[in-house]
Amino acid sequence: MKGLLLEAEWKVRRGHKLARREKETRRALNGSNIWKNPELAIREVPIPRIDSDEVLIRVKACGVCGSDVHMCEVDSDGYMLFPGHSRFPCIIGHEFSGQIEEVGENVKKLRVGDMVTAEAMNWCGECLPCRAGMVNQCENLEEIGFTINGAFAEFVSAKAKYCCKINTLVDTYDDREKLMMLVPWSNLRVLPIMLCLPKAKVSSPGVTW
Repeated sequence: MKGLLLEAEWKVRRGHKLARREKETRRALNGSNIWKNPELAIREVPIPRIDSDEVLIRVKACGVCGSDVHMCEVDSDGYMLFPGHSRFPCIIGHEFSGQIEEVGENVKKLRVGDMVTAEAMNWCGECLPCRAGMVNQCENLEEIGFTINGAFAEFVSAKAKYCCKINTLVDTYDDREKLMMLVPWSNLRVLPIMLCLPKAKVSSPGVTW
């Protein structure tokens, strides 16, 4: 399959001291202190192979977030402007929707053909920050499109527990293709409202109900 792959040089900025987690995982906690000379290109990459608790999603739409742009921009020293959690090379894209093509053997609540979106933050649920309800501070955090391959590709894999089924929105809003384009824009902030209200009026660039 084709994927939009971002590559960059691991070159610690002068004056920055690597955290233990950065040394152990080669994941930058602040990308602008480590990643230099980012390059973005369409590459041929393998279709993801899913684990027993994952699903394979055929991507239907993926939004361009400001963070995607900042990962491609650099300062005067050649370091990327994105100041967040990141590891490269990585297929970018984290605000997406799609249709499930394959499910792992331990997945119970999702089926082939379901339409879904997914959380970008893959928290473990076991470390102290997670158990305190601060999943964005997860000590084992992975992020779709930042540290693990994302959705600017034909397929993306995701653990079932991070997925949100959006099948019922087709019945409410009638237009499957427009729905697929709306969900990446709304992401998981507007989505709960859309799922609960019988006919919410929602608009995004180029799409209005």
